[in-house]
Amino acid sequence: MDRNIDIDSLMKHSRDEENPANDIREEQTETETNTDINIDALMRDNRPKEEPRQTEEYRQTEEPRQTESPKRSQSPRGDGEVDVIRLRNITHIFNKGEKNEYRLFENFNLTIPDLPGRGQLVSIMGASGCGKSQMLKVIAGLNKFNEGTVEIYGEKLSENHNFPMVFQTYSNFEWYTVLQNVMLPMLVKGVDKATAEAKAKDLLRRVGLEDHMDKYPAKLSGGQQQRVAIARCLACESQIILFDEATGALDIKMKREVQNIILKIFYEMKMDPTIINVSHSIEEVCYLSNKVFILQANPCRIFKEIDIHYTGEETKPRGEWVFNTEEYANYVKTITAYMDEICK
Repeated sequence: MDRNIDIDSLMKHSRDEENPANDIREEQTETETNTDINIDALMRDNRPKEEPRQTEEYRQTEEPRQTESPKRSQSPRGDGEVDVIRLRNITHIFNKGEKNEYRLFENFNLTIPDLPGRGQLVSIMGASGCGKSQMLKVIAGLNKFNEGTVEIYGEKLSENHNFPMVFQTYSNFEWYTVLQNVMLPMLVKGVDKATAEAKAKDLLRRVGLEDHMDKYPAKLSGGQQQRVAIARCLACESQIILFDEATGALDIKMKREVQNIILKIFYEMKMDPTIINVSHSIEEVCYLSNKVFILQANPCRIFKEIDIHYTGEETKPRGEWVFNTEEYANYVKTITAYMDEICK
């Protein structure tokens, strides 16, 4: 197969356009897949026309392997004395001075400390409109704000900081195969084709998609599409990974499938990761998180901060066994009460 990605027109077309297929250069078939991504035509739609959507039999979800928790290498960016993320006095006001003024952020502060050798999975909850997703985009550098500062490992946020994000809506390039989608960030960074392909295949094996590498996203289930997005995030080799309601559109079986993949990736990363997960699901945050921030709206502020720990995870990875613990039931009850209070 020809595997070539060309990048010159990366920014020529928006991924959000409804019909990106106006400039089809070459019709591909599933049996003759052009997996050499040509980044000169990155935003062009090279999908086979009228490709049928298929559903896959869902695999039984797998918990993270119940082995001893791995020892992590210390973060190359911090020794525990420098915070991973610091938001300081973030202010953003819509329609300031008008009757419909809305104070999304006003002198908002949030700190996520560095935990060398451990890493962390932090969840953000709150009522709709409180600024959860907007805060995540502020951290990613996607949203501007009126005042304040964002620091990443003690450095002011700049264009040099690039953090991968998995969105609720499927964000794969539909005119590229699964393998091409995962190779893409590495090729953009200048990694040679053979190395990018080998690493992409390894990442796809890690998320259980080794049998789907040459398929197009339209032929995958929702859970599989999110696993492609997770693999592409891992290809960026970032210690900070952002999830914006990544399981929100999935049914309960696919939701658990993706949650278990997130835990598996968390425990397998060699450097201590910081994963930030925005979610509306109380059960999900109690399952995945080491810490939960509950936000209140107008303006956004921290209502509660909850640490989550399960007896036994010192010696084995967190998995579905936590659902049978009294601790899990108590965390769900506590967070439910807090959410009821702010959503009155």
